[in-house]
Amino acid sequence: MADLASALGGLAGALFKAGAPTLGTAIGAAIGGPAGAVVGGVAGKLIDTLAGRLGTEPTPEAVAEAIPSRPEVVQEVEAEAPALLKVWEAEVARTDQAQAAEIEKGFGAWQFWRGAWQGLIIAGWAVILLAGVFGGPWVKPMLDMKYIVESWGSVTLTWLAVFNGGHTLKEIAPSLGFGRRR
Repeated sequence: MADLASALGGLAGALFKAGAPTLGTAIGAAIGGPAGAVVGGVAGKLIDTLAGRLGTEPTPEAVAEAIPSRPEVVQEVEAEAPALLKVWEAEVARTDQAQAAEIEKGFGAWQFWRGAWQGLIIAGWAVILLAGVFGGPWVKPMLDMKYIVESWGSVTLTWLAVFNGGHTLKEIAPSLGFGRRR
């Protein structure tokens, strides 16, 4: 696999060849930036959208390869690009603002609990792995390993839903009529 800048350059070139200058410029703007900013930024959202519409993997290489076979799809996304780019830029700016606000506040109790739960989840999986692999005759779990994995998997998924989904719910709840409006 080529490096990220080359892959993005190839994708930008394919978009320009397909007659999508707005999309090509958006991808080209990400060249040279950090990989995390590309994936979480406008370029990442654009790649995901194109991949979904083209029916390919969401990688710059796969999207660039699929563009010549379906230029009409690229033209549809190009037509929607001004509106999509405004939304994506607002989302990225909002994420950046939220991260900056968290950093500015400093370490708080909520950050302690986030880390504590992460540590507990990881430690639980480590114990399950060690007991399952090395336990043998020395460790006798009270339940079958299947039930232990299912139960700890439920704990893990619940934590992920609350931590990751909670932020999303907090954002959409006011538009659903719950909580305070912004």
